[in-house]
Amino acid sequence: MAITRRSLIKATVAAGVGGAVAGVTESDARGRGRGRGRGRRVSTTNSATGPFGYTPFTATFGLPEVHNNALVDPDRGTIHSGIELDPGPGTIDCEVGSEIVYHGCAPETHRDHPVHVAANSNESPELRWDRFDNGVGQGGSENHYLMSIERSTHEFIPGIQTEIFGYASAEQDADYDVRGTGVFPGPTVLARHGQPAVMRVQNNLGEQGDLHSPECSVHLHGGHTPAHSDGFPDFYVLPGCKRDCFYPNTGPRSGAHPAAPGANAQEIAEAGSLGPFSPSDIATTMWYHEHGMDITGYLVSRGLAGFYLMQDDIELDLIQRRVLPPFYTTPTMPGFNADTVTDIPLVLMDQLFDATGTQLPYNFLDHNGRIGDVFTINGVAQPYFEVERRKYRLRFLNASNARIYHLRLSHGGFIQLGQDSWEFPEAIATKEFTLVMSQRVDAVVDFRDAPDEVYLENLMHQVDGRGPKGGNSRTKGIRRNQPTPLMKFVVRGPKHNSDVSVEVGTELRPFERIREDEVTVTRHFSFERRRGAWVVNREFFSPRTTNAAPVLNSTERWIFENKSGGWWHPIHIHLEAHQLLKFNGEPPPPNMRYNVDVSNLEPHGSTEFLMKFRTFTGPFVFHCHNLEHEDMRMMHVFDPTPEGYEGFNNGTRPHNDETFENAYGSNCRENSGLTENEANWEEGGGIFFDSEGDVDTLRRKHVGFPAADFLPGGQTTPGPPDDDGN
Repeated sequence: MAITRRSLIKATVAAGVGGAVAGVTESDARGRGRGRGRGRRVSTTNSATGPFGYTPFTATFGLPEVHNNALVDPDRGTIHSGIELDPGPGTIDCEVGSEIVYHGCAPETHRDHPVHVAANSNESPELRWDRFDNGVGQGGSENHYLMSIERSTHEFIPGIQTEIFGYASAEQDADYDVRGTGVFPGPTVLARHGQPAVMRVQNNLGEQGDLHSPECSVHLHGGHTPAHSDGFPDFYVLPGCKRDCFYPNTGPRSGAHPAAPGANAQEIAEAGSLGPFSPSDIATTMWYHEHGMDITGYLVSRGLAGFYLMQDDIELDLIQRRVLPPFYTTPTMPGFNADTVTDIPLVLMDQLFDATGTQLPYNFLDHNGRIGDVFTINGVAQPYFEVERRKYRLRFLNASNARIYHLRLSHGGFIQLGQDSWEFPEAIATKEFTLVMSQRVDAVVDFRDAPDEVYLENLMHQVDGRGPKGGNSRTKGIRRNQPTPLMKFVVRGPKHNSDVSVEVGTELRPFERIREDEVTVTRHFSFERRRGAWVVNREFFSPRTTNAAPVLNSTERWIFENKSGGWWHPIHIHLEAHQLLKFNGEPPPPNMRYNVDVSNLEPHGSTEFLMKFRTFTGPFVFHCHNLEHEDMRMMHVFDPTPEGYEGFNNGTRPHNDETFENAYGSNCRENSGLTENEANWEEGGGIFFDSEGDVDTLRRKHVGFPAADFLPGGQTTPGPPDDDGN
């Protein structure tokens, strides 16, 4: 009988034990492999030999390629992808269930959808979704991209080709087959606010039903995105199939507010499109990664992650006034060498290799969190990178499954521009910073007076998925006298006296703080360990259960509590930013006082924050970004819904045009991108990861059961229950 993820999870949850199967290896507490997949530790000194005989800081990395070789207009900041999808997104040949694009496109893609109509109704072009007319697609306003998910190889360690999964800038042949060469990091997508993009994604990891052919679900992390294209865990891109992901590339509106009860679809959409785009909610540093149900950790650890960078009028002005370095790959301003890129994306990921270095072992039965012992940046183990004596913009991303970093430079500090997807009102001084899983830090480093060598160092001590070890409640595992060098900057050439002007205190963009008097609902969520897995408010994740139904365009106060003992849980919320009021009962630190999309729960810690739920109906999710915790059900569903309407995630998610048309007045498919037949696939073993919740033991905890029968309104979630143990 074939081994499936379902049987593995059932065995480990029921028995409470772990194991290894079919080439999957376990790791000990220090991240060193055992048995068949024995790994080797990287030295934490600057000169010692690393694993497989290589010397740290002797290999450099190439900058991530630009998706489909898109070009940037330095004057308007618009993007030219050079591709037009055929057939066009949303046409009859690309509807849900079609042969060419099986999962269709987001309903909001259509220009006659109420949300799209409302978004384009403003008389001022700069306040429309489809602002520019130099693209392709509907009205010539879009950028189109082709992306495939491929099996590939990558050289993490010099001279060794390791098998990975990779995103690819792809091409489409005459039979509409989309293929390319997978790379890690994935190709960097460049975007312009007000210029929508459609990404046609094809899953080429294998054949449907094959154990080694997982379903995928691409999530644009930090984006303001329709549910169809947000990477909801079971909104799949099935093996051999395609999905057209629609990214409006805009932020939410400042004047959005809930529609009156009983409002029609167009009135609801218009209520969410009032006012200008909120400048502080326009994302700049996003990333995309896999989000398929129960298998996110496996897919991301094998390389399915990449940057998605966007600029708007405000950032373009800062660049043109030489306040910030030029946008990634476009060093066309006076004073910049055409071959010098000074906007550098950095993907941090720890890896675990087998004894040959050719495989990335993964233990499906380890629910604690995958920890590697080889530190990589942009896919190279402990690399070096040459820089000039000038200012560089470095965008740090922690793409690790479970490792937490605390970063500093061996010389100098950082001028921090932003946290996660969003820029600060003004640049702040940051000597060092913690980077939990999925967080981004956008910072400038001034190398003008630096020594010839500067090291990026990790001060956080961590040996397992529980989190950092040692120290006290203040130091939290930080060991300043035992740094691990991750990367060496080799500083070359003369000092650039005519450089960008950004410094501590430089104004960046206006900030709109959410007012507490806007709050209509307060909700409490506790994050715990139960039955060998992970729960929120004592409930395991079910994709068919709505755990919170905020009124569309409303404001709520949420309180997160860590009741799992000594474990760390960085909680990511989809759809929008949130603004912290309290971090562990105190005012948040300076770098966390503005917009974030990760609310980090330290051991026994808590966060309290405000959040709006604008523009798009759900379902969306929030979850722990320790990816093994997410896969083992530490995730909840929230479904922004107009008052008086029933959400689309009510336990019997509709799969027909009529239901959607009755609710929204638009002839578009509903937003899962799945056909009505998929609810029965599990019984026939047609998919590797089922859609309803996959363990009988978990079913007794309400996984897969219909949602609570409530409509959105003024309800308040009860306080968290007392913990009755692990």
